[in-house]
Amino acid sequence: MKRVHAAALLCASLLAVGCEDEARVWIDGVSADSAAATLAEQSNEHDGAREALERLLGREAPSEVAREDVRVVQQDAHERLARIHFVRGDTDRASAEVARGLSLGEREDVFTANLLTLRGRIHERAGRDREAAADYHRALRIHEALLDRVLGR
Repeated sequence: MKRVHAAALLCASLLAVGCEDEARVWIDGVSADSAAATLAEQSNEHDGAREALERLLGREAPSEVAREDVRVVQQDAHERLARIHFVRGDTDRASAEVARGLSLGEREDVFTANLLTLRGRIHERAGRDREAAADYHRALRIHEALLDRVLGR
């Protein structure tokens, strides 16, 4: 799980090279919010993590930041926020966050796979085994494709 958050922050920090001031402010802000959420998550301070993630999602990205980079950062935040709601037993709010994250665009990447996996867990908890299996299978196929790319297959 930590690697995914680090990937989102790495992606955002790489954007800082050669960016305009507004982009740098956004990157610094989402990085700080993500780090604050991580610290709160590690201490089981769900409210603090939720507040930091909501603050991150409330930041409007300037046009200088690539849309795909914004998607990655926001999908990571939506998945983390959904997971907090899920752990607390609020599957309706968790499901809404997953839907918001997936509405940003589904790609063959770990961020989409994480959202699909969590949606599968939500379906599973609700007894919707067929839907859960479909989401788990899609997430697995994404992970297989990513592994194939890394291994050069």
